[in-house]
Amino acid sequence: MTSNQPTSKNITINGVNLRYLDWGNESKTPLVCLHGHTGQAHIWDEFAEAMSDQYHVMAVDQRGHGLSGHADDGYARDRFVEDLAAFVDALELKTFVLVGLSMGGWHSLLYTADHQDRVERIVIVDIGPEPDAGSKTAPHRTPTPMEFDSVQASFDWMRESNPWATDDRLMQDAQDKLRQLDSGKWTWRADAKLFNTPLPDMTDPGLIGRYWSAIDTITCSILEVRGAKSPLVSDEVLERMISRGHNLTSVDVADAGHVVTVDKPQEFIEAVNAYLGVKTAQAA
Repeated sequence: MTSNQPTSKNITINGVNLRYLDWGNESKTPLVCLHGHTGQAHIWDEFAEAMSDQYHVMAVDQRGHGLSGHADDGYARDRFVEDLAAFVDALELKTFVLVGLSMGGWHSLLYTADHQDRVERIVIVDIGPEPDAGSKTAPHRTPTPMEFDSVQASFDWMRESNPWATDDRLMQDAQDKLRQLDSGKWTWRADAKLFNTPLPDMTDPGLIGRYWSAIDTITCSILEVRGAKSPLVSDEVLERMISRGHNLTSVDVADAGHVVTVDKPQEFIEAVNAYLGVKTAQAA
């Protein structure tokens, strides 16, 4: 998909083997990318390639996701944040930029709130501290199938809820998320424990309070990138984020759902370029 292919690397963090993709250019400011729940690091491919002239880009398969190991000590939000802290320490990243989609955005906020001197800027993609009142009672999607007869079958299932990504990009996302079983069927690479269990983040007052506290206290600038077709961050919540943040701005990407980097990768690149104030090779 991309002409500048990353190096796949592994590092053991908190007893879990983490795979991450490294686009090199170690002399530049590090830029660490975190995918969303049940996702994987290749959602950042186009963005990482575009930014790799200006930044040292690393995209992590977080615990239980992608080609990283599954975790015996579970998937509570703080375990992911501890992994992030140990990862940047192990790589001796003194200061860096954080880019987190969905769950990765939550991790970025929680980490930065306790490490203000380490994070230069944050991009959070299509996630906020809490849902709008309507989404709490919205009907839930049918359970995620855990096996498919083929990769095409998984693509067809993914397409039902995503009319925005191109066929090629959505198929690539399906291939990156799946592994083949001995039976010949296909299942998700992410730990099965992560599927079909409601996340506590949008209902747990403790977590919601921590996310709002992060918005209140983080002093570096934050960009919220929403998918214009996604309902996850309402206008009302976004307005509160902007009013409470020290330096928080937002941009909507047209004709994109939740996973903006897959649905509209070039438009996402342009939006983040404008925020970071850099000119990448693809934007030149």
